Amino acid sequence: MRLIRPGQPGALLALAVAITGMAACGHHPAPAGATSPPPATRTVTTTPAPRSSSPAATVISTRVSYPWHWPNDVSQPGLVAHPIQVPPVPVLVAISAGQHPRDLGGLSYNRLSFTFTHAFPSYQFRYVSSLVSNPSGRTVPLSGKGVLDVTFRQAQAHSASGRSSVVTQPPADLGFTRVVAWARGSDFEGVLSYGIGVTWPAANANPQPRVRAVEVEKVSASGQHLYVVAIDIAAG
Repeated sequence: MRLIRPGQPGALLALAVAITGMAACGHHPAPAGATSPPPATRTVTTTPAPRSSSPAATVISTRVSYPWHWPNDVSQPGLVAHPIQVPPVPVLVAISAGQHPRDLGGLSYNRLSFTFTHAFPSYQFRYVSSLVSNPSGRTVPLSGKGVLDVTFRQAQAHSASGRSSVVTQPPADLGFTRVVAWARGSDFEGVLSYGIGVTWPAANANPQPRVRAVEVEKVSASGQHLYVVAIDIAAG
């Protein structure tokens, strides 16, 4: 850089030009070997869109096939008949269970539901002292003080190869207010039975907890028609 003496002509102008040039250049050059910091970057965080849940089944119809009553009453037995053409027979594909604090009538109940393909089978339910397997005749152990026997006719719970057709089912021990457990009794020659263990009362006690049956026809997300038989036992 050329030295400018204050007394020289144009010294002030030259000095102003030099200061302006330094301001344009910014900071002093970095020493040899130093690296310049990288330019600032902005981090953008994106949240993936939530996966859409699988569409729910569409309910076609719902009806009470047996209103609240004692199913061992000979004047109103727990029996629902459905004339169907076989084959194919209704095949059980799912069992579910749940506790329901109140229904529209203010009654709490426990429910065990059986989902079939093809059609609604005929079924009967009644209180018995024990669950008996068919055709062996042996007693199936079941927790509880009483048993509600639910028997489906023209129905099965196995495939053509003999394997179980039930895809989903709850634990055998439920521990509900009224329903404590369930077990399969028979699956033989179109007769399919299940026992529901209840906390009270014994088979011959009167009165016994009332029972209701509800039928629901629905279509799954894949287009399959399903037929649900829900057995409700009063828990109040």
